Amino acid sequence: MFRVVQECLTNIHRHSGSATAAIRVHRQEKLLRVEVQDRGKGMPEVKLRSFARAGRIGVGFSGMRERFRKLGGTLEIRSDGNGTLVRAVLPIEPRREMAGQEVRRRRALGESKSYL
Repeated sequence: MFRVVQECLTNIHRHSGSATAAIRVHRQEKLLRVEVQDRGKGMPEVKLRSFARAGRIGVGFSGMRERFRKLGGTLEIRSDGNGTLVRAVLPIEPRREMAGQEVRRRRALGESKSYL
């Protein structure tokens, strides 16, 4: 999620013309959602269509979208002449479940020490 916010802020600074950005983080049940929004000039329609069709908009976003898909999440971009909204959603598990999975994984690999 950090890289999504970092990429968004870099793009806002370089391209949008917006002096501000809003970053929202929400946790809902087993989902983590991060939204980054600006009030800049928006993205060209041709880039938005390319992202919607093939997931390509630039090296940063296309790579992130693929990583999100592999993790069961989504990355979407909405933009018009009033600004751009990037929404990233990832499934999350409660910390205890994750720790238990890590311990089982280490045991299966024959590792005796747990650093959790």
